[in-house]
Amino acid sequence: MAELITTVEPALLKRLVELEQEAFGCGGMNEWHLVPLMRHGRVFVSKQNDSVVGAVQYMRDWDKPELAYMVGVSVATAARGQGIGTELLAESIQQLFADNFTEVELTVAADNAAAVKVYREKLGFEVTGFRQNEYGQGQDRLVMMLIRERFIGTLKKK
Repeated sequence: MAELITTVEPALLKRLVELEQEAFGCGGMNEWHLVPLMRHGRVFVSKQNDSVVGAVQYMRDWDKPELAYMVGVSVATAARGQGIGTELLAESIQQLFADNFTEVELTVAADNAAAVKVYREKLGFEVTGFRQNEYGQGQDRLVMMLIRERFIGTLKKK
């Protein structure tokens, strides 16, 4: 179940940084990134036995306020392959749409076939663009978009 984080707690912050480093190494977020997202964006977590095993962060797009941009998602290595990330994303997106967002956008490495498959087939995202060198030389990303109506249709198929 996706739990919205509304307060900054040191132990939770430490755990979120650990998840980020486990998933992305030096490219993962640290306290300086996560605290503003917790206070001014949306951060959702998934727990198993009271331990945080997954997290996803969103921010609002200033030029298109009905758009939530997914900053990142991470799942603990030991919890991968169990559907936790997909469930966390689906539930957090449902909450965003309930809060009057109409679109969710993300970028993903073009060669991350597993993630692209989950975004497309399980959640209803569509590829809408390509950004070359998004995070530096050779760090290309696909842009994927999900609109509320498509997401609702994807959920009804299940």
